[in-house]
Amino acid sequence: MTIPSASRTRRRIAAAMLFALSPLASQAAYPDRPITVVVPFAAGGPTDVLARVIVERMARDLQQPMVIENTPGAGGTVGNARAARAKPDGYTVLVGNVGTLAASHSFYRKLSYDMRKDFTAVASIGDAPQVVSARKDFPPTGLDALHDYVKPIEGKVTFGAAGVGSGSYLGGVLLNKALGLNVQAINYRGAGQALTDVIAGHVDYMVDSSTTSVGYVQSGKVKGVAVLRPARIKALPDVPAAGESARFKHLNYDIWNMMVVPAGTPADVIDRLNRAARVALRDPDVLARLAGSGIETPSEEHQTPAGATRLLVSEIERWRPLIQDLGVNLD
Repeated sequence: MTIPSASRTRRRIAAAMLFALSPLASQAAYPDRPITVVVPFAAGGPTDVLARVIVERMARDLQQPMVIENTPGAGGTVGNARAARAKPDGYTVLVGNVGTLAASHSFYRKLSYDMRKDFTAVASIGDAPQVVSARKDFPPTGLDALHDYVKPIEGKVTFGAAGVGSGSYLGGVLLNKALGLNVQAINYRGAGQALTDVIAGHVDYMVDSSTTSVGYVQSGKVKGVAVLRPARIKALPDVPAAGESARFKHLNYDIWNMMVVPAGTPADVIDRLNRAARVALRDPDVLARLAGSGIETPSEEHQTPAGATRLLVSEIERWRPLIQDLGVNLD
């Protein structure tokens, strides 16, 4: 038996240590334990439902559990802050939407984080058409009829939302602005809770993601008043589109959803998460489940970290003047 020399042994140890510190080694090791996925809403809302579909498939690809942690409150900023404080190692991921990731920058004057500096985009994971979903005995159908019914009694009508700055709140605000209405918002800790009160008739309507609204409209638990798109969606063929309106055809509103991680997360870890997300977005079973809710796959560009980053930054700037016009500022 040949006994290695001391110098050769030292060289082998040094090489092993260098490999252990290399990006290749970290990529091979990641992930080696469960990943926490922070969703800044109560369970059952549209972002939560979408996140669960996507991360279920990602977990299979990553061969580690991805555990949803619902952290609702303050229009998503509570969950965002929790994720911003997490160690940037890829084991804490945040899933948000246009409201929580972009619009909240202009609603809240004092945030403990900056979405542009404290997070890095992984991928956009789903674009959801928005549906005006109302209590089942709400009379109007279509945007023109909605305007004509609500305008004379707007002080007696309410819309539900998942908190100021959330996607559903922004939808209600856009609807108010486009139709020239002044309908009061009733805010909840999540869109699922708001929709429950629409079903119960405690609030009149809400602008809700197709992710959750489709099933309730199809079952007759809520009434589909309009889809805020140029054309009807396959999942709700009987609900008129904004594009069919005589006066409000340009009221189009989708909610994009995105996965981000704390800034400083290693590039190889981001790449691994991105690859798992893109595997999910190409899985026929996932696509079928999303299509049933009217969800569309993001563009190829927005599925990349660079493209998702550009989308996030541009949307922060897009919403700023619109929110400033509302005159709503929160601490």
